[in-house]
Amino acid sequence: MIAILKRVLLTFLLLMLSSLAVFAAIRLSGGDVTAARLPASATAEDRELFREQIGLNKPILTQYVDYLGKVVQGDLGNSLTNNAKISTLAVEKIRNSLILGGAAIVLIFGIGIPLGMMAAFRRNSWLDTSISSASVAGMAIPNFWLALLAVWLFSSTLGWFPSAGQGGIKYLVLPSIVLAAEGIALTVRMTRSAMLENLGQDFVRTLRASGLSESRIYFKHVLRNSLLPIISLAGLRVGQIVGYALVVETIFGWPGVGQILVNGVLRRDYPIVQFFSLLLVVVVTLGNLAASVGYTLANPRLRK
Repeated sequence: MIAILKRVLLTFLLLMLSSLAVFAAIRLSGGDVTAARLPASATAEDRELFREQIGLNKPILTQYVDYLGKVVQGDLGNSLTNNAKISTLAVEKIRNSLILGGAAIVLIFGIGIPLGMMAAFRRNSWLDTSISSASVAGMAIPNFWLALLAVWLFSSTLGWFPSAGQGGIKYLVLPSIVLAAEGIALTVRMTRSAMLENLGQDFVRTLRASGLSESRIYFKHVLRNSLLPIISLAGLRVGQIVGYALVVETIFGWPGVGQILVNGVLRRDYPIVQFFSLLLVVVVTLGNLAASVGYTLANPRLRK
């Protein structure tokens, strides 16, 4: 319990430092923020007045404290591009990203773990070779190239799935598979290695000598011990999905956090970039915390 509390406190400190770093990086990234709101004919005085109105003339630390104070009060600000409330946009975009990310996570562990187990049980067979080769290819292919290939083959050529947008389960298939592809490959490799390592341990021979069935040994004892590195991998998968979602959502036109963040960067929409960047930092940090806590709870040696 003490170890978990320490991790929570360290995560909170890391979260505050990371959010300050992201906030400062956005402010110092350059570009004319007034271009998102003011017309091209606006004078230098008008632009300077606008910067003063939104608080950009204050020190960065003061801006950061003011921003956190507004967030605590529920005021996330408005978009500079269309003056839409960020709180309203966040509900829609976060929901869409959770749908896509949740589908990808289900595919990663729902496909990766069983395939890894099958490869380990049939070691050096044609099945093991096929699964291992496919996993190597999955790790080698860049997700943006895989996305373009999927659009060309399954949308433009075969017409099985729509190429972009959101509107039903068909719209979710291609982006979720592309987003999960590398994660599935890594999970297969990790599961296979962990299973083979545990299958060679002395406790497996002892269980077999005790008369336990192979299925019970595999699923109750070997798989349970093999899940420890996979739990650690889960936290990294959250960060990977968050990063890859920026590309996948943009290519497939999926209206999620990644798409609005990329558009906000292109339009110099500071409030949009600021909020959704900090949101991604929070998600990745809490994902790593959840993996760390889960690993501690699953490993009796760490609990002691």
